[in-house]
Amino acid sequence: MKATGMKEAREAKDAEEMIESETRKKTNVASPCDARGSDPGTGTIAGAILIMLAAVMLSVIAAAGSLFIVQARARSAADLAALSSATSLWNGNGEPCAEAKRIVLAHKGRLESCRIDGEVVAVNVSVRTRVPLISRISRSARAGPVDCL
Repeated sequence: MKATGMKEAREAKDAEEMIESETRKKTNVASPCDARGSDPGTGTIAGAILIMLAAVMLSVIAAAGSLFIVQARARSAADLAALSSATSLWNGNGEPCAEAKRIVLAHKGRLESCRIDGEVVAVNVSVRTRVPLISRISRSARAGPVDCL
């Protein structure tokens, strides 16, 4: 008698769990006791975060590339301005600093300084960037005759 009572209790419990399971499937609500749980939308949030992270990384790479290009342009403008103004000084035709300014303006830069020390010309050039936190990049160069040994 005891065995049949336990058997009936077990069958009743199984039937109750089956009904609860069916109800859960129909309503799509996870049981608080469900170990796996349900968190709808977390995949969407994780995907959006990954896309934003990729966008930030690409922006940083693009800004760094732009800075390298502007740095090379500033260095080239400074070198060419120093050489042309030293040549102008050596040949005695025209004002060397005016020649340096003409060269720098052709390279879309700004001549910050031009100093003549004997036969040596030193120039400082800055070029505007498009990177928000770094507005200008400056480079300097000097040119003049080399002493023969």
